[in-house]
Amino acid sequence: MRNKLVVFSVGLTMLLTGNRSMAGVITLYDGASGVTPNQYNPPSPWLNFGSPNGGTQSVSSGLTNLDSSSSNNIYAGYSNYNVANPPVSSSVITPTTLVNSSFPSLDRNADYNLNFTVRINSQVNDGTNGSFRAGFSVIALSSDKKGIEIGFRNNDIFTQVNSSFNSISTAEQKTGVSSLLSSLTAYNLNISGNNYTLTNGATTLLSGLLRDYTTATGFGNDVYRTSNFLFFGDDTTSARANIDLQSITLTTNTAGVPYEFSPTVGILALAAVSTINHLLKNKKS
Repeated sequence: MRNKLVVFSVGLTMLLTGNRSMAGVITLYDGASGVTPNQYNPPSPWLNFGSPNGGTQSVSSGLTNLDSSSSNNIYAGYSNYNVANPPVSSSVITPTTLVNSSFPSLDRNADYNLNFTVRINSQVNDGTNGSFRAGFSVIALSSDKKGIEIGFRNNDIFTQVNSSFNSISTAEQKTGVSSLLSSLTAYNLNISGNNYTLTNGATTLLSGLLRDYTTATGFGNDVYRTSNFLFFGDDTTSARANIDLQSITLTTNTAGVPYEFSPTVGILALAAVSTINHLLKNKKS
């Protein structure tokens, strides 16, 4: 009987003191709302639209169309940061403050996921470094600024190697995916520790190590040195695109840290265990 009570009391201690840290889910954009991402408002927007030099956005049938295809010199996209307005120049995006102050920390050691559904209608990479850039890219930078930039083109998906952005010779790359890119496709980008994985359903498209882009120049003067930063769009003057965006969801703490213990409650629970053991001893004697 005593052993059963001791086991019960230890279990009670864990129950009283342990709180499972739950994953947090935020819908950054849902096209079913009938508005563009920067107007999606539950209860306040999570994303900002930025295009200091001519990109356009429009919404129809549950999709936001983002168009930077008229010129290579256009930056256009969505970020969880506000940008300097007026901009420092038409060729530099400068993040200032979070669009929504409740935006969570992107802790790569606790893992986080980005789920987004997008279609590449057209993509041209004919600028100065066009061979190494994409008209639509996704950037995810963690709380310590380590992260990944993934480019989506007409027939391939690839990662940027480093801050120079002028070579993909050693980057991860998935070719022969034109049918995937030209369709409205759901992607999952998982950031875990030092690694990232991009999947479509059960299919792994890309995986590898996270990067440090903090010495980047041009568009990335400040972008790549910003913690907890997300971007979806055209961030280069070497490529352009027309895309449809349906949804973006962020899930943090997907590692599911088992327990967070409360010292105060724990001490009280242990005192209760001690009292139970004391009573058992007295009863036995």
